[in-house]
Amino acid sequence: MFESLIWPEFRPALLMLAGRLQKDEALRRCKQLPKPEDCVDAVAAATVDQEAVERLKLGIKWEVPVASLLLDKVDGKTLVEVLAPKYSSAQLVFTLLAAVEGRVDAVRLHGLWGSATYKGTVLQPLFRAVYENCVDLNSEGCRMALLKLYYYHF
Repeated sequence: MFESLIWPEFRPALLMLAGRLQKDEALRRCKQLPKPEDCVDAVAAATVDQEAVERLKLGIKWEVPVASLLLDKVDGKTLVEVLAPKYSSAQLVFTLLAAVEGRVDAVRLHGLWGSATYKGTVLQPLFRAVYENCVDLNSEGCRMALLKLYYYHF
C-alpha cells in the first residue's frame, strides 16, 4: 500500500523485514535497481550485518551529527525504517509503528531525522517535537507530539 512512499532502494529490505521476502530474493531485487549497492546495504543492515549497519549510521551522522547518541542505541531494522520513507506520511507510519512496538530510541530517531529532512517546512517543528518529547512514550508531551504530526497528515 505504501510502496510509492518508500525509496526503491529500501523496498526489498522492508519486504524482508515484514517476512514477505527471503534474503536471497531481496538481494535479487536489489540487483535490478539503478544503485544496487544502497539496496544491498539496506538488506544487509536489516539482517544485522554490522558493517552495513555502520555504513547506514555514517550516512545519518553526516546529515545529522547530533544523532550519534541515538544511533548507538538502534539496530539495522530501525535504520532501514528511518531512511526508507520518501515522503513524510511514510515517516509518520514508521514512527507510529516504532511507538506501538515500544521502541523509544527509534521513535526519537524518526523525529530527529524528520526534523532534518523537512527543515524549513511546517513539518520540521512537528518532527522535532517528537524527538524532544518522546523520551517517555507514555508521557503527555509525546502523545501530543505524535497526535499533532498525525493531524497534520490526516
